[in-house]
Order: sequence, then structure tokens, then C-alpha cells
Amino acid sequence: MREPFNPSPEIQEVLENLARVHRILEIEGHGDMSMGHMSYRDPEGRGMWLKRGHLALSEVTAQDYLLVTLDGEVLQGEGFRHLEWPLHAEIFLARPDVNFVGHSHAHFATVFGAGTNQLAPVNNHGAWFANEGVPRFDETSHIVTTVELGKAVAAKLGQAEAILLANHGVAFTGGDVRELLLCGIFLEWSSKFQIDLESSGATFPIPDHAESIEKAARIYPHHAKENYWKYFNRLLDRAEGREPEAI
Repeated sequence: MREPFNPSPEIQEVLENLARVHRILEIEGHGDMSMGHMSYRDPEGRGMWLKRGHLALSEVTAQDYLLVTLDGEVLQGEGFRHLEWPLHAEIFLARPDVNFVGHSHAHFATVFGAGTNQLAPVNNHGAWFANEGVPRFDETSHIVTTVELGKAVAAKLGQAEAILLANHGVAFTGGDVRELLLCGIFLEWSSKFQIDLESSGATFPIPDHAESIEKAARIYPHHAKENYWKYFNRLLDRAEGREPEAI
């Protein structure tokens, strides 16, 4: 039986930050009407907290979540369960290191995923993905509404941080809420950069793989992720008419 929304104070704090991630991603080009959703692995082992349906990314608050088992049963919260819950559930099942999953139809990343070129570390943001790359799932262009498709996407994702869903959108992950946000933003930014670079007609080399991995470790340490998290939250505060915290 579905119960009222009743997270612990600790979970509520995480959901507040995750709601801010939704709204920041709308600003950063991930919005597509009421489509797109982020989730948080329930720390009590009950499943995941998934954004409820029928809301734009820009409309999500800390109360707009459902507690859903990894089998799809809604335990807490009011509202519509997104059809693509298996995408989140199967990534959580396959990847114990992942605590957050995002799915959106970010414009440039979706454009890039409609082609077959490999996303490369040709700028700083692309270096975020240098270690495992960004695989492309092309078994279907449909939305991921079945456990079978969710398993297939999770298998293709492997140990990568993000995946292109051909002719559909993207999925991205994080160990914490900051990593989820930056992964989603950098996936969109690096896709746009590479589209612009390829469209220019210029020839360009792909940076060395080992160097790109070292570069990512150098420019994205813990304190840098925290700094960028605060930057994007200041951006959101200004967009929503609030005075951001002083630096």
C-alpha cells in the first residue's frame, strides 16, 4: 500500500539538493517539457527516490518524489511514476558505486547521440569522461520502459559515468549529488563543443588517452567539484530571484 511522502530529515536534505539539480539542469539545456527525471538510491535499502511525473525539471521541489522499489512498486508519495523507472532501477542494481541517476533529453547530447561519432576529450569538459568514455546505446530508439531494456542500457553503460541513448536522450550518474550535476552539464557542454568543432571543418587530433585521464584528475578534484556545485547553486538562486550566499 502506498504511504504518504515521509522521508527522514537526512533524506529530505538530499532531496532538496536533488531538486536543485533538476532546476539547474533546466537552465543548462536539459529541459524538455515534463520529461526528464533524477533519482537517489535510498540509503535504507528500500529502492530509490524518483522525481514524480508531469513536472518540468524547473518545477521540481524537495516534496516532488516517490519512493519506488527497484521492482517498480511505489511505497511513498503522491503522483505519477515515470514510465522509465527501469532505467534508474537497473543502473542502481548493476552499479553499487552509483547513488544518483539522471535521464534527460539534453539537446546537444541528444543530437550527438543520434550520430555515431565517439565523444572525445577535446575540451576540459570532455576530459571528465576520459577514463571510460561515453558509450552509445542503439538497440532501440524507444524510451526505456521495460526491465529488459533497463538491463541492456545498464550493461552498455558498464563502468562509464554517462551513456548516449540513440535518437532519444542521455543517462548520467554520480556517486554524490555534485557529481550527478556536473556529469549532466559536462555531457551537454562537451557534446556541443564537439559538434561545433566538427561542424567547423577543421581537422583536429584526439588528445592522448592517458594524459586526458590525468588531466581530469587534476582539474576535477574534490574541492573543485564543491566549488562548481556552489557556482551553479548561485546561478540558480539568481535565476529564481534570491540573493546567493556570499563567496
